[in-house]
Amino acid sequence: MILSPIKPLFLPRYSQVLCQTLSERNSEITSLKNEGENLKRDNAIASGMVSSLQKDMLAKDEQVQQLKENQNKDKDHQLEALGSTCSVLKEELKQEDAHRELREAQEKELKLCKTQIQDMEKEMKKLRAELRKSCTEQSVISRTLREKSKLEHFRSQVIKATYGRAKPFPGKPVTDQQLIEKIAQVTEDNINFQQKKWTLQKETQLSSSKQEETTENIEKLRTSLDSCQACMKMSCCTSDLKKEVDLLQHLQVSPPVSGLQKVVLDVLRHALSWLEEVEQLLRDLGILPSGADKGYWDFFSHIVA
Repeated sequence: MILSPIKPLFLPRYSQVLCQTLSERNSEITSLKNEGENLKRDNAIASGMVSSLQKDMLAKDEQVQQLKENQNKDKDHQLEALGSTCSVLKEELKQEDAHRELREAQEKELKLCKTQIQDMEKEMKKLRAELRKSCTEQSVISRTLREKSKLEHFRSQVIKATYGRAKPFPGKPVTDQQLIEKIAQVTEDNINFQQKKWTLQKETQLSSSKQEETTENIEKLRTSLDSCQACMKMSCCTSDLKKEVDLLQHLQVSPPVSGLQKVVLDVLRHALSWLEEVEQLLRDLGILPSGADKGYWDFFSHIVA
């Protein structure tokens, strides 16, 4: 492909672009120069600052060195003081060790004394227990002896009360079995005697009670008979006599009065039967009115009058 030559119409425009480009380049160069000067100035300032800082560092190093020397001197003094303190502490530790050894020896001796005291206390407790046991045994023996003495006295009193003053077995002591058998015999005899006494008292009481009851029943029967006798004397009416017989029949009496009551009732029943026949005969004869409530005894009294 063949390029055609630039036409004259485009030359002014190209020159403008080129001028503009050159102007921009000049501006950039100027800006770069300014920046370079600024950098130089900043570099100079930085160099001054570095120098100042180096001087400060040297001064600081001198101060640090001086401080180190002062600190070393202080440390030396402190080490000397610490050494003196350590020496004092060593002496105190030696004394403390000596005191500790003495205290340990005293503690060992104290433990030994405590152990001995505990052993002695155990021995004392054992001795006290044995003493109490011995006292208890002695009191038991004394009480047993007293009780045995009382029992022997009681046994002798029982033998005297059982056998009396006479000796049951001359030349021989009474054995417990013999005494028990004798007491059982005496007790049995006493029980039999009490039973006989009670039976006799009971029979006496029953006899007395029976006698009183019989007397009371006789009085009741006598009162009833008196009433019957009065009825027969006064009116001798069958209705009144029946009432008296009924009262006598229902009278509560015990033997032997009840036998007498039965005999009297038989007699009164016969009399009542005879009286009823007489009244009926008088009514049949027209002598005694049928509705009369009085007996024939009053009727005969009226006729005689």
